[in-house]
Amino acid sequence: MSSYRSATDQLIGRVGVIIEPVPAERSGRGIVKVGGQLWTCETDGTEEILPDVSVWICGRVGPTLLVLPQLEV
Repeated sequence: MSSYRSATDQLIGRVGVIIEPVPAERSGRGIVKVGGQLWTCETDGTEEILPDVSVWICGRVGPTLLVLPQLEV
């Protein structure tokens, strides 16, 4: 049994910062910076995510990351 995880899978659970706005409900793609790299992203959230907002990487569809705004504690 292999424990290989792709580079994209290894990002799940990490925190990133939005660079370009992410439209709500997967109606378009934005850009998120994670670990010094830029990735396309989408959200299932009901509101647009604006630049400089911290997000949680919660999954992926192909090379596109799925993000949600990080909850403030």
